[in-house]
Amino acid sequence: MTPFESRALMQRELDEQPVILGAAADALSKAASRLRIRKDRPVWIGGCGDSLFAAQSMVRHFRQHGYDMRPVSAADMLWDAPVGADDTVVGISISGSTRRTVEAISDAAARGAHTLAITLKPESDLARAAAGILPLPYTPISRAIPHGLDYHITLLALAALCAPLDGPAIRGIFDDSTGQLAENARSIAARMPSDGRFFFLGIGAALGSANFGAAKMHEAGGLPAWSFESENFAHGAQFMLRPGDHVILCGGGGPADARTKAMRAGLERLGVSVGTAGLDGRDEPPLSTALRAALALQTLCLAVAEARDLNVADPARGSAAAEVQRDWFGWSSR
Repeated sequence: MTPFESRALMQRELDEQPVILGAAADALSKAASRLRIRKDRPVWIGGCGDSLFAAQSMVRHFRQHGYDMRPVSAADMLWDAPVGADDTVVGISISGSTRRTVEAISDAAARGAHTLAITLKPESDLARAAAGILPLPYTPISRAIPHGLDYHITLLALAALCAPLDGPAIRGIFDDSTGQLAENARSIAARMPSDGRFFFLGIGAALGSANFGAAKMHEAGGLPAWSFESENFAHGAQFMLRPGDHVILCGGGGPADARTKAMRAGLERLGVSVGTAGLDGRDEPPLSTALRAALALQTLCLAVAEARDLNVADPARGSAAAEVQRDWFGWSSR
């Protein structure tokens, strides 16, 4: 696949997302209505990579609906989280084959927890390990490119566990915002030097979006990108900044966003450019904020890939990184 062809797949995903997500919202609502999650016990939700970041981004949504939601990595879920009998544990994996997530769900079930799987593959190892399943009702455009559609679908699936979704409203978010966000992203990418680096800041649920944003830069071409909690960034990480870097301030719709926004002036004094994701001043529910933030980060990823002529289907760029990753994924704790 050529660099142009790989980026064309990303653009196609952006173009088709509104329709796909609007339809998926209704299907997810129906499927989720058959699953019951207790509000009087902790709800542990997570996985690896984007699956974890989606759980982090949905904390405010769950808590506003009365759930004690605890986002957790698959490794933490497996080895350290105090999962108890009768807790709910939700494992997320698009493929359903992420080894650590499968092991975590199997272990949680052995402890007596109520387990659920969110996956595209109802016949997968993860689905078989869980007591219940919320299948993802869509066909990916491509899983070789930085995952944007997969992430948005996961956000919707998690939201549907709390309350029914409004399909037309979900589609409207993407119809309304995609074009302008893409234009803004291309303007940012065009002004950055070719060696400019990326820093994503957020607090609470917004940290999930920040983690997602950094991951997209890694996936697009191994680009140097970091995510930090905004407050902790001010305790030393700011010394990493150099002129030409770009900082993205991420919002989650909560009171902590004020702290993140207040950092702009200081960042600009340090000679970096500053953008935002999920901080456009709209008074929206947490789900809408998370979706808009992720969309802003998805468009930025594509814009940077275009400006730097990256092949987003080959982030290893000839190194052994992909082979090493497969070796790492193959390790079993059993």
